[in-house]
Amino acid sequence: LESPLMHPGKACLNCHSQQVGEDVANMLAVAGTVYPTAHEPDDCNGVDSSAGAVTVQITTADAKVLTLPVNGAGNFMYDQLEYGPIMFPITAKVLRGGKEMVMASPQMSGDCNSCHTEAGMNGAPGRILAP
Repeated sequence: LESPLMHPGKACLNCHSQQVGEDVANMLAVAGTVYPTAHEPDDCNGVDSSAGAVTVQITTADAKVLTLPVNGAGNFMYDQLEYGPIMFPITAKVLRGGKEMVMASPQMSGDCNSCHTEAGMNGAPGRILAP
């Protein structure tokens, strides 16, 4: 069964796009995992809330600000079937306790873990980090 806690670190949208059924394949517009360190392996839980709640803030091309909570596995997601599609490019930052980590450049993909891998790809230095 699907779970918002599933497969932290893996490329969420890529995997979901291969699933049978439009409700799964087209569900997520943005998804990823926030970690406490930059080079965590796949399927290891990400950051927890012991040092304060963590959220990911996405700003869309049409200036909508989406605040996505980070769950117990470190995962965050935006369900476009429930909340509607978003306009790309997007910018992103991770917030916790008045501190933030800001992504340097706008992105045309919401599959955050496709670049924020254990080693980093396409210019990403590694995992998405909590401040």
